[in-house]
Parts: sequence; C-alpha cells; structure tokens
Amino acid sequence: MGLPPKATLRPGEFWAVRDCSFELSPGEAIALVGRNGAGKSTLLRLIHGLLKPDAGEVRYAGRAEAIIELGAGFDPVLSGRENIELAAALHRLDRRDAADLVARVIEFSELGDFMDAPVISYSSGMKARLAYSISSNLQPDLLLVDEALAVGDIAFQQKCLSHMKDFVRKGGALVLVSHNAQQIQAVCDRAIYLEHGEAVFDGDVAVAVGKMLKRAPMVSGGPGKQQDGPVRIDSLQLSGPGGRPLMTGEAAEIRMSYTCTEAMDAVCSFSLWTDDQSVCIGSAMDQTPRRLEAGSGVMNATLTSHPLLMGHYQICLSLLHTGSLLPIATFGNPGRGASFEIASDGDRISNLKYWGRQLIRLDVEWH
Repeated sequence: MGLPPKATLRPGEFWAVRDCSFELSPGEAIALVGRNGAGKSTLLRLIHGLLKPDAGEVRYAGRAEAIIELGAGFDPVLSGRENIELAAALHRLDRRDAADLVARVIEFSELGDFMDAPVISYSSGMKARLAYSISSNLQPDLLLVDEALAVGDIAFQQKCLSHMKDFVRKGGALVLVSHNAQQIQAVCDRAIYLEHGEAVFDGDVAVAVGKMLKRAPMVSGGPGKQQDGPVRIDSLQLSGPGGRPLMTGEAAEIRMSYTCTEAMDAVCSFSLWTDDQSVCIGSAMDQTPRRLEAGSGVMNATLTSHPLLMGHYQICLSLLHTGSLLPIATFGNPGRGASFEIASDGDRISNLKYWGRQLIRLDVEWH
C-alpha cells in the first residue's frame, strides 16, 4: 500500500538470514553448514537472486549457475536433450555452442538413451545428474550447489567432486551446501557455520564441520527401575580427568553416588552404550566385592584409556549381589543411562569417522 516496511517482526515471524556477510574470491570454495533450518538454502537463494534481501546487498562479477532445488528449471514434458537445448537458448548460445553443450552434457551425465525420454520419467538421481551436468558445463564464474548430490549414486558423486575441485583450481568460485562431511572437506578449505540465520563461525572447514556434526543437546539420564532394597544409586557421571571434557584415548573418571540403609558388599558393573541405547559398545565388571557402608557414599573407577570417538554416549551401572551376581541396584538399565560426550579433536579425519558413524579408534602400526 506504499507504506514503508516495519522494522519489527510481526507475531510468528523470524529472520531466515540476518547479518551474514562474507567475501568469496575466484579460485576459492566455501561451504555453508549448519542444522536444517539454519538458513543455508535461503542464503544460497539470496546469492543467486531468487530472493531479494530486506537489507544489505549481494554483489558478484561474472555469471552464476545454481543447483538449488532438484528438477527446478526443467520442463517435465520435454526430454533431457530438449531441456539442454532450452537451457542453451535461455543463455543465448548460438547453434554451434548449443550443439557443443548438448554433447558435453550427454557425456558428463552418462544418461545415454534416457536423454530422449521425458524428464517426468526420470528418477531423483537422474534429475541430479542432468541438473549438475547442465549447470557445470555452462562454464559459470560462480557455481552454487545445494544438496544436489545427495540423491546421486556414489560413482557420480565422486565425478562431481572431482569436477568441483577442478573448477575451483581453474579459477572458479564455489558455494557448497551439504551435510556430507566427506564432500565438504574434500572440496572446501573454508566454511561458514549458520545458526538461526546468523553466521556464528567463519573459518577452517574442519572446525565448522565439527560444529555441524554435533547433535541436539543430550537429555540427562536418571536411575532405571530399581528394586526395593538396601541400596540405591543416586547419581552417575563420567568425565575427563579433573572434570575436563573427554577426549579420545584419554583416561576417564566414573563417579557413582549411592545411599545404603545397611552396610553390605556388592560387585560393580557398568556398560557403555550409543546415545539411543541400540548398541552396547563394551562393559566391565569389578572382580573384587566392595564394601558399602550405611548412609551416603561415593564409588569411583578409572578408565585408563578409552577408544571412543567424538560423539554422544551413555553409561549404565549396576550393583550386583556378590553370590548370585543378580542386580540389587541399577542406574539407567533399563531406561536412559547417564549421558556423556566425547569432544572433537577438530581435524578432518575425526569428522569423517564421526560422519561415518564409527564408534571407536583403532591403534594400528603400519608397515
């Protein structure tokens, strides 16, 4: 109605991207990382001009090509070949350059006879092949890629990664949005980590990927169902020496607090689990019965060295009868155990192992 825009947000509104500034030079690849809804795709759309910013500006020299939404820009009724010719016409290529583009895209996409089938019959992976092949072979100065390779097969993903690295090496600029730690670290040396639309980190890609891989905050554990008896486990925690964050390969301290109504002997046993308690990583049992005095007390144990990689885990503990080894008190079994976290080493290899759902580190001597 001709009124100036309001500076304040209306109820229910939020900033999708705000105060995010960066520069990208030719021959540089940058990754936009963060959780779903952090603003990565919105920022990519702003760069490409599909969305107009409320404040600030986006400037780049040269021509940009984007693979933002799978199948966007395709006419589903036309064949793959006809869609390539349509892209050539939209980019004002002459007949010779258009024919050359068609040949390059057919060769790169490896779609073969499917090129003359309508795009509406393509699978998601085939659409990804066609989209990346067209955008990359139009020889842009800036290439914007948003999760386009997630649906492709491994062989084509590797082919695209090799092309991206070669594209950057030849002076192109690349902005990549992905949750794949391997892809990001293979192509980019720099990354921006977004949270709620704001850039909270801009720097080394391994550090940014480590932030991305951290999951939602852990739910604190509590005692499992305990039988009525003379002893109750009140709390359980596992931490690094002196309360420091746990790191792979270091010692870990287990501290258990209990309350006894009468003095008794018991055997202690604990187990380490994945955060969803779907996999038991390992367990240990004390071979010596321990005396529990009446009242409140504390029992400690030390893991001299643990092989757990970066991630979130749980520890469950039981006090067992010295004769029958039946549980007389439990913490987290059944039910949630005490949550603990192994901190990131902050390097690329640790990120790749975490992304690959690996749990432990193997100490190997290579010959």
